Amino acid sequence: MIQRRRTVLQIDFDGTLVEGDASTGILEHFAGPEWPERINAASRTLLTGPDSTGLIDTMTAGYANLGTDFDAYVDYVRKHHPARPGLRELIDTADQLDIEAHVVSNGFDFYIREHLRAAGVDERVAAHTGAAEGKALSYAGPDGSPVRSRFKERWAKHLSRDGVTVIYVGDGTSDIAAASMCAVVFARDSLLTGLQGRFQGQLRPFETLYDVARSLREVTRS
Repeated sequence: MIQRRRTVLQIDFDGTLVEGDASTGILEHFAGPEWPERINAASRTLLTGPDSTGLIDTMTAGYANLGTDFDAYVDYVRKHHPARPGLRELIDTADQLDIEAHVVSNGFDFYIREHLRAAGVDERVAAHTGAAEGKALSYAGPDGSPVRSRFKERWAKHLSRDGVTVIYVGDGTSDIAAASMCAVVFARDSLLTGLQGRFQGQLRPFETLYDVARSLREVTRS
């Protein structure tokens, strides 16, 4: 049984902590209708080429096609990509179990931090995301260096250093490689189907984040 101490929760954001993919929604609405398929195609390349730079390259190119009306982008996310039920409960439960919470996402930092702030959990969650500065978007690995591939995997490897147990929560194709490195995975959508039948750890489906919070107590019970 997994011990309570030395445990980290690595959480995807889009489609996991919120309904739908907020970054794709922003790009489709403000930059053009072609962006969802471009992002989906880039994500699929990770299945056969995990070192592909396609996803981060596509995200940075999409961001470069946006303007700087961040208030409008955040308002759009609030209206169209609400928090999945149980976000506050999940972080509260992690706190009670002495589990660090880390959001690792290919999404944009400005709406991710705003969602966490609105839920009242921003000071209790470390966020590793696409960092927007002016017209540029960048991704940094654990050592602070810019990266273009294996973003989530690098963080999973870093968080699991020194024998720390990493529990993963995610939903998408871009989560598969990183989740495969973890002891327990809470999964839905393409992450769930991508791991079924081949993941060696504990694989637990979820719908709401209340489901994850309840199950988190089970998997950390000594």
